[in-house]
Amino acid sequence: MLSPPSSTVAGAVDPTDSATPSDASTQPAEPSPSQSAEPTVFPSPPDGPSLSEEEKYWTAERMANAVPVDDPPDPAPAASKHGITAGAAAHRPPPSGTPTPEHFLGHPMVGTFFFDGKPLGGPKTYCTGSVVHTGAKDIVLTAGHCGLGLKSATHRIFVPRYRIGRPAAEQPDGVFPVSRLYIDPRYERNSKKAVSDLDLAFAQVGPNSRGKVEDVTGALTFTPTSSYHHKVTVIGYPDDAGVNPDHVPVRCPVSTSQLPGFRQMRMTCTGFYGGVSGGPWIEDHNSTNGTGKVIGNTGGYNGGGNDADDDWVTYAPIYGKDAQDLFADAAAHRKVDDDKPPYQPSGDPWLPGAATTWQHADLMASGDFRQTGHSDMIVVWSDGEVTLYPGNGHGGYDPERQLLDNYAGTTTSGLGGEHRILDPNGLWKHDAAMTTGDFTGNGRTDDLVIRWSDGETTMYTDTLADRLGTERMLVAPTS
Repeated sequence: MLSPPSSTVAGAVDPTDSATPSDASTQPAEPSPSQSAEPTVFPSPPDGPSLSEEEKYWTAERMANAVPVDDPPDPAPAASKHGITAGAAAHRPPPSGTPTPEHFLGHPMVGTFFFDGKPLGGPKTYCTGSVVHTGAKDIVLTAGHCGLGLKSATHRIFVPRYRIGRPAAEQPDGVFPVSRLYIDPRYERNSKKAVSDLDLAFAQVGPNSRGKVEDVTGALTFTPTSSYHHKVTVIGYPDDAGVNPDHVPVRCPVSTSQLPGFRQMRMTCTGFYGGVSGGPWIEDHNSTNGTGKVIGNTGGYNGGGNDADDDWVTYAPIYGKDAQDLFADAAAHRKVDDDKPPYQPSGDPWLPGAATTWQHADLMASGDFRQTGHSDMIVVWSDGEVTLYPGNGHGGYDPERQLLDNYAGTTTSGLGGEHRILDPNGLWKHDAAMTTGDFTGNGRTDDLVIRWSDGETTMYTDTLADRLGTERMLVAPTS
């Protein structure tokens, strides 16, 4: 049997297991105006094993040995795991300044789902979920790919503030049997297509001996948004023996940006390995009692994790009309309409800014100027200003990365991700052509070759994101 989490986890203060929801600090945040009118709640009978049967089934060993829903099948494929499916050993270290999460002992309204595989007796799996406020007080939010696993399972429970080493009956807030799932029928598991925007699900759970789940734990406020830029705290239960043997949750306060081409947010933080799927992205997070507005959940493109080598990148769908409709169905215990029109993907451009702005871009060239394995873009503007757009590996540009001591640089046109290398000056009005490549044989595409209007051709070797490299003349000026 594995030992329970130690109270010496860095930054963690163990809340007493006797804490009750009658304390004001555990009450749910007030609903947003769009949620003020509660839908009519229809009673529904329990579906599946009873609470007592689930408490007997879910022993400490079964829960401790469960694997994340994101893990590949056993035996694993030869290819290394990446992103949200990765363990502690990443192919490439994260860029300097990437946040690291805090291990802590959790909030009552955030926990783990455990469910068995098919056929009965198959692998036990888990992912993260969070209680959201409804009139029925029995709805838990998670990722759509978690919901699909839950939907096909026989034994399935939600465990708030999960403690490894304790059986179901001895968890701090008890466990809650899952009775029904609400999933958009258009969603496709771990898709890289537009329907990955629909990677969310709601689980209806039955009460335990203490009452309905929201009365026991409190709740987050489900909050739709149309913006991609937020300050949030992301919480999840990663499973990696090397970094999280006690299976305690992690949280990371981050700023989000858009995953270009999708209705999804993007954040960077290390340590979000398999098991964090479904975890809440909380705006206005109260770190003491855990309340706030949940505006996303870990999931989306490729199941929520990058399919490149940068396993510090995590995604979440934003909650638009489709998510609001699904939430309304779950809150009312109403059957989800299977006959939905085809999903309409985002029409957002992958390159930020309007054509009127890009008319002033005289030259553009790409290269790995941050040494991350992704192509960045250098732009020379008509007024002689030279800027760099850090690439995110998906054809888009990271609007929030601060690179060394760059000038803080977003122009009045609203272009995200711009970092000024040179202020406007007369010299760079005379550029005529530009290209990049590995011309010095150092294995990096970081050499910049410029042909000037007088025929002179120079090369800037070892160009980085915050500066041009050393200049060398290749061809002298000529008339």
